[in-house]
Amino acid sequence: MFQYIIRRLLLIIPVLLGVLFLTFVLMYMIPGDPVVTMLGQHADDDIIERIRAELNLDEPWYIQFFNYIKRTLRGDLGRSYISNVEVTEALKQKLPNTFKLASAAIIISTIMGVLIGIISAIFKNTWIDHAAMTFALFFISTPIFWFGMVLIYIFSMTLGWTPVSGMGDGSFSIKHIILPAITLGSRFAAFLARYTRSVMLEVIKEDYIRTARSKGLRETTVIFKHGLRNVMIPVVTVIGMNFASLLNGSVLTETIFAWPGFGRYIVTAIKKRDFQVIAGCVWVGALIFVFINLMVDIIYVTLDPRIKYD
Repeated sequence: MFQYIIRRLLLIIPVLLGVLFLTFVLMYMIPGDPVVTMLGQHADDDIIERIRAELNLDEPWYIQFFNYIKRTLRGDLGRSYISNVEVTEALKQKLPNTFKLASAAIIISTIMGVLIGIISAIFKNTWIDHAAMTFALFFISTPIFWFGMVLIYIFSMTLGWTPVSGMGDGSFSIKHIILPAITLGSRFAAFLARYTRSVMLEVIKEDYIRTARSKGLRETTVIFKHGLRNVMIPVVTVIGMNFASLLNGSVLTETIFAWPGFGRYIVTAIKKRDFQVIAGCVWVGALIFVFINLMVDIIYVTLDPRIKYD
């Protein structure tokens, strides 16, 4: 197991290099100039060229790429061209906010998705099953931005139960986080419900489930003690991958609710062609995906001791 973890950690290096390489290539293919964005369209050409030279933007992209790699190895992600704030310091402020939002979303969606999926499988082909799958199909098909605005209209503007946007003083607040978390996790909850139902239907056909029932065990014991453990092995994979996706893909939700997180930060940087911020965010995002994948593999062994990594 230890050797497997070491091999996976070593694989992080080529993955990050590949992601950063593609990021630099794509950003240089996009029209626009961060210096012009910084100084304005009517800035003097001589000043623009001088600033470009000071920021080393007049060098070929591959030279900038290798210089960025050397700085990154020293733990320096550079400074924003627009705000002149260190990317590392900005990420220290933005990432915890997105982590709070994604964690709340994954908790809500996991509880709802797994329970609905199990109930739907138990009551297969009944009105309960049809209602649950209709619910799932609705939320899978519903655009996040539309659902978020509907929640704001109902619970913030009409009922006045929650704030319209923002995260208050920065501390954890259920009133501020509940609507963004539900919005962000709604589609995953629906997908997880359908996936859990499918896996549970396969599990309850197994011999050990029939054996447990033949012993006279209560149905809840059979399902939640004997069936759920085996259902959770593939479900954990989906949860782990979607948690990484929520951390990296919460752009729409953060924009709708004015949540000062990682997603809004990188979108703003892309609009302004702030290369340092984009590269830093991509690097951190790729790192999150790799480590969450590793954690999922380790959890596999905890849930099922039969799984071994040689």
